[in-house]
This record gives sequence, C-alpha cells and structure tokens, in this order.
Amino acid sequence: MLPLLVAVISLLAGAHRAHAQIPSCLHTQLETAGDRVRREQAMAFARRVHLAQQLAPRDRAPGSGRYRPLEELPGLPRVPDGFDLQFHTDGKSYVLTLKDRRDPCRFAVFSDQEGAVYAAVPQPSRATIQPLDTH
Repeated sequence: MLPLLVAVISLLAGAHRAHAQIPSCLHTQLETAGDRVRREQAMAFARRVHLAQQLAPRDRAPGSGRYRPLEELPGLPRVPDGFDLQFHTDGKSYVLTLKDRRDPCRFAVFSDQEGAVYAAVPQPSRATIQPLDTH
C-alpha cells in the first residue's frame, strides 16, 4: 500500500510541476483591464491602417501601386505598448501584424488589404522527426 501511495504522490507532484510551467496567457477570459485595453488598441490600430489605406491618394503613374508604406499614411495612432509591428506592402497588397511581446502565449493581431482584423495565438508545434527510410 505504501509504494502505491508514494507513486500517487509522485505523480501528483509531477503534474503540479508541469501545470506550474504552463504560461499564463494575457488575453483570455481572465484578461486584466490593462491588457484588454492594449488588445483593443492593437485591433483598432489595424482597422485604422486599413481605413488610411482606403483614403490615401493614389498615384496616377501606371504600376505605381495602390497601397502605401505606413510612413506615408497620416493620422495613425501609436503602436500599442508592448506590441511589435510588422508591415509589408508591394503596392498591390499589404499585410500587417502586431505581436504582443509581453504575452507568453504570443498573442497577435493581423490584417491585410481585405480589411478583416484577426486575433489569435499560434498553435502548438506538431513537428515530428520521421526517419528517411519510412514514407
């Protein structure tokens, strides 16, 4: 009986340590008011970029592109505290990401020229190693 009790206690202690190592995501139902404000600001920033792109004057030169770099868009708010911004455009399309560097779960907001704003966390890696001799 004693070995079984020791095994159960060891199992529970290991499960508790594993649970304690799971990061606490900032943008969940337990989100603080401050983190909610930052998340909402990031989503509003993405919507403002899309609106600014729609209102930006267009070049008359053929092939000059429709979408502008961020520095050519007036009136954008500041990037929310704790978020890293990436923006890329080839003139015909654009993509914007805002990643929360404070969030251990790596919450991100992203959008493109279609105007929809998405919010998500990355999915856990399912990468596996497969020996070359098996297919």
